[in-house]
Amino acid sequence: MLVEYAAIEIAVMAVSVVMLSGFLNNFAVPRNVYAMMLLPLIIFPAGFFLRLTGMEELIDVGFFLTEFSFLFVYVIFAASLVLGQLRYWGKKRFIKVGK
Repeated sequence: MLVEYAAIEIAVMAVSVVMLSGFLNNFAVPRNVYAMMLLPLIIFPAGFFLRLTGMEELIDVGFFLTEFSFLFVYVIFAASLVLGQLRYWGKKRFIKVGK
């Protein structure tokens, strides 16, 4: 049963990564931003799979990975809002505007 869960999660993760990759290839997205968008898609299913194993130590690690992926997305979103506001209001000493 656990192998079937793993296969389903890997398939869903692979489809998600392929779809996001296809979408991002239409834009000039730098590789570091590309990696930040794909990291939660890789970490969350791995953590969820570990939570399904039933072994107490692996459940704890899986819980950490799933919570980390949510926290990572939240921090990136909050940082982009703050940096966007700094750029909008022209605080050039905090963020580099232009090239």
